Amino acid sequence: MRSFRFYLLLCLLGANGWAEELPATLILTWEKDPCRSMTALWLRGPGLGETPRKDLPEVIQWKKVGEGSWQPAATESSPFPDPDKMGKPRWTLVKARWDRLEPGGEYLFKIGSSPEAKFCTAPQNIGSGVTFVEGGDIDIADSSFKMMVLGARQNPLFMSLGGDLAYGDGHDIKREIAFWKQWRQAAIAPDGRLIPLVPGIGNHEVKGGYVQEGATFEEMKARAPFFYAWFGGLYRQAEPVALDFGDYLSMLLLDSGHVLPIASQTGWLKENLEKRKAVPWVFASWHVSTYPSFRKWKDQKEIVQTREEWVPVLEQSGVAAVFTHHEHNLQRVESEGQTGRKIPVLGNGAMGVEARPQNCPESKALTKAFAQSDYLNVIQLRPKGVIVRSLGPEGEELDRVDLPLRAKP
Repeated sequence: MRSFRFYLLLCLLGANGWAEELPATLILTWEKDPCRSMTALWLRGPGLGETPRKDLPEVIQWKKVGEGSWQPAATESSPFPDPDKMGKPRWTLVKARWDRLEPGGEYLFKIGSSPEAKFCTAPQNIGSGVTFVEGGDIDIADSSFKMMVLGARQNPLFMSLGGDLAYGDGHDIKREIAFWKQWRQAAIAPDGRLIPLVPGIGNHEVKGGYVQEGATFEEMKARAPFFYAWFGGLYRQAEPVALDFGDYLSMLLLDSGHVLPIASQTGWLKENLEKRKAVPWVFASWHVSTYPSFRKWKDQKEIVQTREEWVPVLEQSGVAAVFTHHEHNLQRVESEGQTGRKIPVLGNGAMGVEARPQNCPESKALTKAFAQSDYLNVIQLRPKGVIVRSLGPEGEELDRVDLPLRAKP
């Protein structure tokens, strides 16, 4: 009887326009262990397909590649924010979660009667190597789409985007939808696999851009409604996020003063770096550049605070490198090493926006590479070391740095 009801539901779904193709805003991301889980999210509503009802939810079929039978997966729906309308939300966010998957597994899924889509979980071990792509400051221009496609062509396990995605400023839903339509079309690996996103928050995700004095975490989340609708399952608490990939990689995702005060995260950073002393590759990422290129060293309090609060902690740790953004050009520096070893700081976010010149004399003195160009970082993890290649809009190599494997503690 259950199988008959499931078949009947699929037939009913097939009569709806949204059931016959993959959603135009489909995103894959992680909310839990990247080796054993996956989350899919998409929007329904005006221009994006019929909104699911409680008595007729969207149905997913899924299976591991090579297995014969499909099995159903439940979905959940919630209103998606529409701040400019200031009334009943017009769009609905649909979410599906998979848990207890196999590390390094390949999986297929269908939404209603849509074509098959494929995703892969992260491997538990580094094996012969793992690649991911990193960048930020994107927008919804043709140049933005071009850079997304370039990143996908590198066949990464995931793409990490460090804030300022759609430039919706916490209210412009048209820009928000346009961005995720672009992402859906671009974030496809050469073999057709959908590429998951590891998201970071920037000032253009937040109304007003930065923490309001005296505001609570819940109040600040409300000022970044789109980001927390999409990614609140990962950013569940009033603290940064540590995302661990097996025994070889950790991504520490901090908030450079947008929803969380910078000083409130320093203790978390110390604790989580200490916990990961045995992890070969630990990267920290946040939005506002600690070593600005277009702005000056003291132009923003967030620039000063990240340099004073976080750099001393990182210089005393085994972190491999730091990713920063916000300045809209390629700049690689080494920290000054005043409290420990010098660490590579890879920035400064230009994955579709108009690139800016280098104006900061203090950062110039520390610069190892600079280009007034859009770019993205391709990080190739290997058992004995890491290669970071910074590619320009035509795929040209603008910079390259080798990071040796650090000694085990």
